[in-house]
Amino acid sequence: MYDIFADSRAPISAPLPLLVRGFSRANAAASQLMCQNDEGPAGKDSNHGETVIYADEWVFLVPDLICDIANGVLWKIHLDLEAISASSSEVQTILEFLQRRKLEANKAKQLCLAIARTIILERRPVPMVARAIDVLVNFFSLSIKTGIYQAGSKVERSSTASGSNVNSAVGESIDQADASEKSLKQESASGMHDKSIVNSSSFTSDTEDNVSFAPNRGKSKNVHLSSSKQDGGYLVGTDISGVEAQPSVIRPQAPGPGSTPLRTDEQQESLVTSAAISPDDLCSFVFAPVEEEIAGDSSYLVAVIVEFLRSANLERLKVPPNIYILMIQLLARNENYAELGLLIMNKIIEPSKEVAMQLLASGRQNFQTKKLGLDMLRELTLHHDYVLLLVQDGYYLEALRYARKTKVNTVQPSLFLEAAYASNDSQHLAAVLRFFSDFIPGFNSTTDHQKYSRCLAEINSVVTA
Repeated sequence: MYDIFADSRAPISAPLPLLVRGFSRANAAASQLMCQNDEGPAGKDSNHGETVIYADEWVFLVPDLICDIANGVLWKIHLDLEAISASSSEVQTILEFLQRRKLEANKAKQLCLAIARTIILERRPVPMVARAIDVLVNFFSLSIKTGIYQAGSKVERSSTASGSNVNSAVGESIDQADASEKSLKQESASGMHDKSIVNSSSFTSDTEDNVSFAPNRGKSKNVHLSSSKQDGGYLVGTDISGVEAQPSVIRPQAPGPGSTPLRTDEQQESLVTSAAISPDDLCSFVFAPVEEEIAGDSSYLVAVIVEFLRSANLERLKVPPNIYILMIQLLARNENYAELGLLIMNKIIEPSKEVAMQLLASGRQNFQTKKLGLDMLRELTLHHDYVLLLVQDGYYLEALRYARKTKVNTVQPSLFLEAAYASNDSQHLAAVLRFFSDFIPGFNSTTDHQKYSRCLAEINSVVTA
């Protein structure tokens, strides 16, 4: 099988068996009788021709139909993405193939995520994993530039919500087909002959207009239920095992109040035009699950994430802070603080409030890492958070000087006063009280001033005693 949208002429996967989808035995028997009554000898000939799964007379119709005029068969092609993915060992090629799928985009996306997780868990060579990540990042960047990604995601959610109704719709249409057999006979007797009677089968694959098949000779023995709608009628069928397939009838039916359309989900899926994977998806469904499963040294996963950052930077994509936070956690877990410092100073890990807070949390065992977090808060001009953290760490005098310099007035005076009182230093407490009395109008009449003035007097009395 080849993908005509691919630059390479190499096949996507090895030849795969065809799976024929037919009709239910009960309906097939009734349909066969009706075909014989309606078409006479011609109907019998077409029934014999259904055993021919491959034929030189096939006419390929864009995008997904094959017409076998000699045997009266109309085939509809579907791609089995899971089978194709499993049959190929070329990770980069199969990811490119899946990313180009315009139908069943959600399934293609899930398969890409599964492949990415697998190659990382198997610890494939980093260059090979990097090429796979480049494919995902490049296709996501392209979908953003063309405006496909958001539209695809929106339709994908609605398609998923409506997917649960397909099975019930198939069952209802089968009941409608049985109920209309009598009326069909009457229509045939009155001259309203249905010229759309064909034998319908389908392959295991998705409808695609960018896939070509090399004709093969052989027969398939795997057959199961399929249903579709063609030219205003429903194709309803049954399980068949063996080479011979039973005839089926396309019965035109005008949509009415009692009819249930079978292609609601198919129509919505056709609007999903991209299987692109965002950086958030990679973090949530690839890197985070892998991090939970790996044991021991996590330097391999860090190297993979660095390759992702390189690829995202080339495409000028915004990386979510969660990926940086995961990197910090992995490096701190292995106590690779020197490497973490280099990643911060070289801006490989981009500064943000979330990253700064993670550095502070991971720096409890390493002062230099904690200092990197504080410096990042200052760099981001997050003065309130910087002052608050200084106070919490006991550096309340330094926090006061910084707050006065940057004109921070959002931190409650009680935090500074409580920290000074906890130090049991009367000079520091007096200095803090004087600072707020000088720079906050009306502070002398507040309860904080009265409370800590009494506390200062108590400390002085104890020192004097």
